[in-house]
Amino acid sequence: MTRPALALGAAALIFVLGTGAWWLTRRDPGTPPQEETLEPFRSEPMGIGQLIDLQPPSMPLRSVRWTPPLPGGVAVAQILTQTGRQQAVVFQQGVPGPVLSLPEPPGVPDGFFQFADLVDAALAPDDALVLLYRSSTDPASPSLVLACDLHSQQVRWSLRAPGEHLALSADHHHVFLFGASTPVGILELAGRPGQPKPASTSVDLPPEVKAVSSLLPVGRRAFVVAHDSGLSTWREGAWTHVPAPAPSPLGFPHGLGRIAGDAKGGWWQPEPGVLIPLGPGGKTGPSRDLKALLPDPSSLDASLLQLLGEEPDGHLWFGLTRPALPAPAPALDSAALSATPSATAAPPVPDDSGQAPPTPAVLPAAASTLQPSREDWGAYLDKGLDRLYLWKPGEERMKVVFLADAWKRLAPPPSASTFPGLGNLRPEAGALLCGGPDRTWWLPLKALRPR
Repeated sequence: MTRPALALGAAALIFVLGTGAWWLTRRDPGTPPQEETLEPFRSEPMGIGQLIDLQPPSMPLRSVRWTPPLPGGVAVAQILTQTGRQQAVVFQQGVPGPVLSLPEPPGVPDGFFQFADLVDAALAPDDALVLLYRSSTDPASPSLVLACDLHSQQVRWSLRAPGEHLALSADHHHVFLFGASTPVGILELAGRPGQPKPASTSVDLPPEVKAVSSLLPVGRRAFVVAHDSGLSTWREGAWTHVPAPAPSPLGFPHGLGRIAGDAKGGWWQPEPGVLIPLGPGGKTGPSRDLKALLPDPSSLDASLLQLLGEEPDGHLWFGLTRPALPAPAPALDSAALSATPSATAAPPVPDDSGQAPPTPAVLPAAASTLQPSREDWGAYLDKGLDRLYLWKPGEERMKVVFLADAWKRLAPPPSASTFPGLGNLRPEAGALLCGGPDRTWWLPLKALRPR
């Protein structure tokens, strides 16, 4: 072969190799090399759940965070690199799915997005994923909401507004942004990628609502909130209010009001030990006697039952909350501390005009002198409250889950050696996330049910 031919062949080989290398490593401008090509997580069956492992990253990570589980067996993980690159990974039944790489939205202060924490999410199946970010250093800073199109995996719109939680409407067309004392934002999910802002409505809290502890959408632009003073409904541009029953003499912390269910019906718990059914639109019914649902040896637990939420099949889950047991006033018989507030009458229901009738005095149920004293309550609480209760409305009794026994039976991996705590249990999601952010055990909630 002549020397010119050899040179020509070498040049062709170099061109082919260079073209191949370019094809293998091509990326969007500004994207760190190979960061998009690696799967961030690996998932494999582990017992009755899925064990999710973070894979060795190509770039140093600043943080890995998980949102609470979402309805439909969904969870979302945040991956934030040292370079400030934000990714969100969507999991379905513990199996990783789409990985969204999120650009910095316009109008966000310098440095906010590169350090922001993903704190909540809402998924409209086969449509949009809504992500809620908060500042990692300034709690007073407005939150950032991103609506991501699942088909194009691009951001539809972004919004900065105060709020700490998200709730999806039943028709999946709106998402509600709310916090303890912030206005409630109603945001439309529809929109094209790159749309500047969503169509939105901001609803100010009335004077009756001091601090929202729970919110339930009951329509496209209607919702119910639980707060320390009662239950309030926003519908057709107006508020209606139902006052809470008199508080338990056991003394529970503020901010424990809960709502579970949907627009057709649900449950309101003003504080532990009370359970009031809700009809369509959030109308209240007669309070349930929780003590009647427990066997005699567990009857004291009825006053401590804290509603955690409702599974998609209608089962209600309860934990036990430790009360403060304030010292009784001199004129107060110590037996009154044992009164079970679940036997109180339901608060008045607003009439057609939207106004609640005058509220009669609501007192704890009558207690006999045989009821335990404050000291007896203290001894009872010291025995521990590590159990859950499960009840399907219509059944005569609740079922009890002893956590230590249940966890041992499930044989969890070493990274999830203990129950993750009541704050991580969202029954509406039907699942639990257990363990640390790098090694997480996804567990279906039904696995905890008594056999």
